[in-house]
Amino acid sequence: MAEWIMGLIGVLLCLFEGYCIQSFFGRFAVPKLCRIRNAGWATGIAWIVIRAFSEGLYSDTDSVSLIMELLFTFCTLFVFCVCWYQGNVLLKIFLAVQFISLRELSFWTGYSLIYIGNEMIEALAHKAGIGMASAEYLPVAAGILSCFVIALVGAARCALLFVSTRKIAGSYCSKQRGRMGKEVAFYLLPSVAGTLVSVLVRLLLITVTDGTPVLLYEKYPALYLIIPMTALVLLGAVVFSFRIYQDMAVLQEERAEKIVLENQITQMQSSIVEMEHLYDGIRSVKHDMKNHMAVLQNLIQKRYSGEDEEIRQYFEGMRQSVEQIDSRVHTGNAVSDAVVGSKFRYAAKKVKGIRLDASKFMLTDAVTIKAYDMGIILNNGLDNAVEACMQMREKQPDAETYITIRSFRAKNMYFIEIENSFDGSALSRGDSGLPISTKKDKEVHGIGLKNIRKCAVKYGGDLDCIVEGNKFTLSVMVKS
Repeated sequence: MAEWIMGLIGVLLCLFEGYCIQSFFGRFAVPKLCRIRNAGWATGIAWIVIRAFSEGLYSDTDSVSLIMELLFTFCTLFVFCVCWYQGNVLLKIFLAVQFISLRELSFWTGYSLIYIGNEMIEALAHKAGIGMASAEYLPVAAGILSCFVIALVGAARCALLFVSTRKIAGSYCSKQRGRMGKEVAFYLLPSVAGTLVSVLVRLLLITVTDGTPVLLYEKYPALYLIIPMTALVLLGAVVFSFRIYQDMAVLQEERAEKIVLENQITQMQSSIVEMEHLYDGIRSVKHDMKNHMAVLQNLIQKRYSGEDEEIRQYFEGMRQSVEQIDSRVHTGNAVSDAVVGSKFRYAAKKVKGIRLDASKFMLTDAVTIKAYDMGIILNNGLDNAVEACMQMREKQPDAETYITIRSFRAKNMYFIEIENSFDGSALSRGDSGLPISTKKDKEVHGIGLKNIRKCAVKYGGDLDCIVEGNKFTLSVMVKS
């Protein structure tokens, strides 16, 4: 009976290992026949077949047979990875070595729990020796205790294997799933070390003393503590070294992205300076051209006294062309002119009949906000206002929508206010302010407001949102 129970425990243990291996491999690579339903479970089934075949092939308990079984298991698992999963060879070597190492270290960590079972059986035998009446029940009790210990060891192995595979799979954050490069050598160092320690323990597990095989644990009882501690430390090294390298890879990617962004910002700042110079030049040329054309038009009128209408119309067309050179938004700054003008044109295209006003928005030389930060404030603030007007127009097609941007100074603070308001006969209370209908909208607007606040705080200010009826005002304060 006890043999049947131990066999059942072994089958359940193998099934659980199959589950762990299919979930672990599936995180790193995709099955080649991924369109087949439940294709990932083929890995678990293959593991059960591999274990059954290896245990049948190497049924002896000597050290050499155990090592040969380990090598056979690794080779067949690697071949299965090559045949079943997509990706390069380095990834498949990593998967096979990593799982074998985790399995072996989990085994040796839990194996020392057999010491508890041995002590319990010895205590039971000692008690049976004292009371001869209970001696006949000793084999049954010993069998039950053996099954309990095997189940305890298996539960410990399963728990450690499950946690370690989940930790490593959860730490994997590569964008190229199914591929690994030279970094696999770093990943495998702790795993190979753990596997070699397992091989060493297997070689020394059984020694011969006076012609009698003796377990190493019986000869050196301290190994019941030393071996599991060593295995546990190596298991932690395998798991955390992989996680640390993944964190380093993410940090390296973030640093690379930061360098790219810094270069882009530097280029943008250079372009902004050039735009400001070009803007000043265009305004200067426009001013001079208007004066020259006005003088020429007066001279022509005096000379020809309206006799040549074609010349007059020609100069009138030139005057209108010069007027169109300048944008209709004049804030005193090239960047803010471009941003506000662009957002106003976008709003006019998206919201028919919207009323836009930037006549009270001026940036003087006393305002020390950098062009890049001003662009963030205006872009995010106007995006939110336009989005609110678009949503309001969808809910109330007859509603009048307004966007107003203005600036003013109060004491030592400079204020930029972006206001969007609505005027309609059927506006409900829930439609006032900034209507946001979905979770995605909230996240987008929230990110925009956080960016605005960061810019304001950088200049010793802050951000405030004011809702009054059907009017929403975004007020940004900075020190002037």
